[in-house]
Amino acid sequence: MIKVFLAEDEYVIRAGIRNNVDWEAHGYEFCGEAGDGELAFSLIRKLNPDIVVTDIRMPFMDGLELSRHIKEELPKTEIIILSGYEEFEYAKRSIELGVAQYLLKPISAEKLIEELDRIKEKILKKREEGDFLDKLNELSGAFEKVSRSYTDKNDRDDTEGAHVFKADLDVGNINLEVIKSEKLKAFLKTGETEDVEIFLEDFFAEISNEMRSVMFCQYMIMDIYFMVADFMEQLGGDRSCVEVFDFTARREPDSETASRYITRIVKSAVAFRVESSSDKYRDVVDSVIAYIDENYSREGLSLNDVASHVGLSPNHLSTVFSQKTGKTFIKYLTDRRISKAKELLRCTGKKSAEISVMVGYSDPHYFSSLFKKTTGITPKEYRQKKAGTGLPDMKSGA
Repeated sequence: MIKVFLAEDEYVIRAGIRNNVDWEAHGYEFCGEAGDGELAFSLIRKLNPDIVVTDIRMPFMDGLELSRHIKEELPKTEIIILSGYEEFEYAKRSIELGVAQYLLKPISAEKLIEELDRIKEKILKKREEGDFLDKLNELSGAFEKVSRSYTDKNDRDDTEGAHVFKADLDVGNINLEVIKSEKLKAFLKTGETEDVEIFLEDFFAEISNEMRSVMFCQYMIMDIYFMVADFMEQLGGDRSCVEVFDFTARREPDSETASRYITRIVKSAVAFRVESSSDKYRDVVDSVIAYIDENYSREGLSLNDVASHVGLSPNHLSTVFSQKTGKTFIKYLTDRRISKAKELLRCTGKKSAEISVMVGYSDPHYFSSLFKKTTGITPKEYRQKKAGTGLPDMKSGA
């Protein structure tokens, strides 16, 4: 929230400004006030407001003198001067001091908010630029350590790592709004290897203008490197396996070089995830099979029951199970039940109706119909043939 301080010697005007503006609703914090310049400056130094609104005529220290002191000690603080004196000289001097706006009194709450909003936008943009540079410097230092480690690991000459940034690049020309990685993070989690290049083509197309900036390319290279390295680590992999961009080979990476590098490391990360998830789902399927083996005799056993047991959605489990076993859940459960029924028909003297209940079917007629559909013969015929002739099963899954 943007902090606003008010310096105004006329109490009625000061109270009117303080009370007639819904500060919080407009994104501001009214952090303090004072009735003269000296007291105002003392409080401003402690409170460090983002914007100071000050009258130009005050006792002990006028608004221009206050503005000069503020700009010397708190250069980032923006200043709005209020004056009842429509004199060019005041406006000229305030502009020379770097005052953001010079407004004539009386001023309405709406007009003040309008000017505050304009200055707030400027402040927020500067903050974003500052955050961007801080992040860039932070990434630069971290990337340098990675680069040096990578260099040592490959027995190459030590280099300057990531110290290749140009101080004269204009951050103001970079659209900071596009530096969002949510889409890429989501793709790392769910995308397929064969879709990486198509996805990234669209991804880079959205930031094509920004990718013309060397600084932006450097930022993207390092930011995505750490995103991919963190992702690999979360999957149980080794972050050192992620390729480190060699800034020494090209001190000013262009968009094409950056795009190719990012594509390579994203593709390797997705491939690693696919391979890892394959092993993971093998364990899930093994767990499902074990659960079916233990519970096939329970009537009403469903995909929802098993999905809840292994912690996946029914649709997701159905897809994974089919891919890994080559059978749908229902097909696998039915085959397991029929297989057990065959065993009981061969090895016991239990009646078909009893066996039906033992393998999860309370309706003997339905069991008999399903048995014949699966094996080609009825349970009774199956028992007779097995007992009398030792014939093999007529269908697979015996």
